[in-house]
Amino acid sequence: MVRRMVLILAVVFLPAVALTGFGQASSQFLQTQYYILSLGKIELDLDGLVQTAKSGGFSVIAYEGESPAVYRGQELVNRSVEEALSDERILVVDVGRFYLRTASAEYTYAVRPAVEGYELVLSPFQDLAIAETLSSVLMSLQEIGIVGDSVDLEFSPFVKNDLKGPPPPTGVALESTLYRLVIAEDWFQHSVDNSLTMIGLRVEVVAEKLPGNSLPERFAPFVVEETEQLAKLLLPIDELIPLAGSNSIGYVRMPYQPVVP
Repeated sequence: MVRRMVLILAVVFLPAVALTGFGQASSQFLQTQYYILSLGKIELDLDGLVQTAKSGGFSVIAYEGESPAVYRGQELVNRSVEEALSDERILVVDVGRFYLRTASAEYTYAVRPAVEGYELVLSPFQDLAIAETLSSVLMSLQEIGIVGDSVDLEFSPFVKNDLKGPPPPTGVALESTLYRLVIAEDWFQHSVDNSLTMIGLRVEVVAEKLPGNSLPERFAPFVVEETEQLAKLLLPIDELIPLAGSNSIGYVRMPYQPVVP
């Protein structure tokens, strides 16, 4: 079931939020589900967001190529990415994209890249009123400059710990494990659980090209190696569906892993 609402934010100096398009006030986010909400395009100064997050005490993981720098507040620290990802408030910056996650006693939410701009992933720890919860989350995001003045939101529920999940959309030739990554509650945990190679906000995949076709130019910056039939890429997760939906690609899958007899 997809529910639709319209969020109207006041000008950036006024942190007032009005939510319309809901049913009764008793409508709730259920603790057995997590929810993905489209935020659309977000225009912001990424360097400014990093500085705001550092000042706010976030753990910041910034990638230059494949080499991450980890900060706790303003301080560069000697911590692994895995350690930093376990913190309550994190910001990951990679290939011109950001992933922000924060937790409270009632819910965890994350803002991450999506096919159409960015999306919000909300996971409640208890049943929560929809309007009140979204007002609180979106006001917090507005304060750090992430949400714009007017955002049109759609949200869909997903069952937590669902090992199968829905199939990829029609026309998207994407391995099921990779599609479950796209819609996973936690990209990083899903990659660990399914032995995916993930660096920053990118995942290692293989694209099988249709005979006589070539990889679309937009994906060229992410190619690791390529033959006439195959291309191995370290691809941003939000580009998985566009790649798998391309007319020149037959299938996008995980790289085959060698097995010792």
